[in-house]
Amino acid sequence: MRKTLVLSGIFLILLCLVLKEDLTTALNDADVASDFGAPIPGLGEPELSLFQAGKEVFTRRFKRSEGLGPHFNAVSCVSCHEEPAIGGSSQRYRDFFLAGQVQPDGSFKKAYPDCSSANLPDQKSQLCLPSAVLPHYGPQGTIADPVAPGVEHPAVPPQADKVARRNAPPLFGVGLFRLVSDEEILSRADPDDADGDGISGRANFVSKEENKIGRFGYKCQAATIEGFNRGALQNQMGITSDSTEFRIGDASRPSRSTLFDDLFGIQTAHAQVVEPKNRIVDFDSVFDPEIRRAELLELIFFQENLAAPRRVSSGPAVQRGEAVFERIGCARCHAPSLSTSIGSIHPYTDLLIHDLGEELADGIVMEKASGSEFRTQPLWGLCRHAPFLHDGRADTVEQAIRWHGGEAGASRDRYQALDEYDQADLHQFLESL
Repeated sequence: MRKTLVLSGIFLILLCLVLKEDLTTALNDADVASDFGAPIPGLGEPELSLFQAGKEVFTRRFKRSEGLGPHFNAVSCVSCHEEPAIGGSSQRYRDFFLAGQVQPDGSFKKAYPDCSSANLPDQKSQLCLPSAVLPHYGPQGTIADPVAPGVEHPAVPPQADKVARRNAPPLFGVGLFRLVSDEEILSRADPDDADGDGISGRANFVSKEENKIGRFGYKCQAATIEGFNRGALQNQMGITSDSTEFRIGDASRPSRSTLFDDLFGIQTAHAQVVEPKNRIVDFDSVFDPEIRRAELLELIFFQENLAAPRRVSSGPAVQRGEAVFERIGCARCHAPSLSTSIGSIHPYTDLLIHDLGEELADGIVMEKASGSEFRTQPLWGLCRHAPFLHDGRADTVEQAIRWHGGEAGASRDRYQALDEYDQADLHQFLESL
């Protein structure tokens, strides 16, 4: 009964927020900035309570007995999202790796086979993983005995010809991207470079989420916060979940699997970073799902309502640096403003994927994004988010700029041609975001 009331309460809050979003005009700047890790301004007491509940899920340390593993990179969300505050990024020691092989048709295949009911007997002696993510920790024994002492780090198999490093993305303000319309994103797309400026950004359409436009992740590989969350929970911690839409969805959306499917169908714990709207299972000894729907809804609400970073005060050098930013072409991809249903936000991204050339290519294909395409990284909060770039390879802003290539190569060259005063002003501007 209590679970039903909690879910009903969450649904009513979310419904009210959606209606509020739809009825609000986007004429002015949205009041969404605050301290790192704080909620967006203006939430009422029920929403703040739900935000706090989601924060508790975000910081919860899962145990083996609660479903952690059998292989994992962290024991909580905050393990990799703690700098400079809860919901941020992490230092490089928290980086994780993806491994796989490029196929003849250009697609990408993960290194290890899926874990499924069909190969369950093999899982007791052979490693299987739900995605390309390589976990650092896991049982020394077997999946049948996931609490065996000791740990092991799954090796990169010899057939894997692509290994990519990733630094955890900061989450401040990112939930607001769900309020950016498809039309706003597509208005900046130029997949064939029709204007001849060398920039051909395009949207990444996510097949696993009804071909919606991706907004989340380093390659825009997720269309929703829920999809991104469920993938991360499974890939990084081995925590399984059920889609929230089984509870609050409508008849046109995928329904829960039948009892026959649960008992006799071939289930696969597939988690290629983004989860489809179905059950996730991992065949350990803990009952699936390992996180309750109410907790998942709270976690989603927390991330959707993390405030955008507050910009530091502006001065003459910052204003000059902003003019340099525009002049050398950075703003063509790092769009200063995006319109949303609650007003304009200023993340400095276009939410499109761009080819950044061989300098940054990692060979990892995600949905429509090729191995050299990445989402334009939001720049708000830049002053507190070292290391930089999607894989954390850059220790300074200057390194991050100089390592841009492909569509960003011309802007990089213009940057390198600037005199020391213009470069200094540009850095002042970036550090003000």
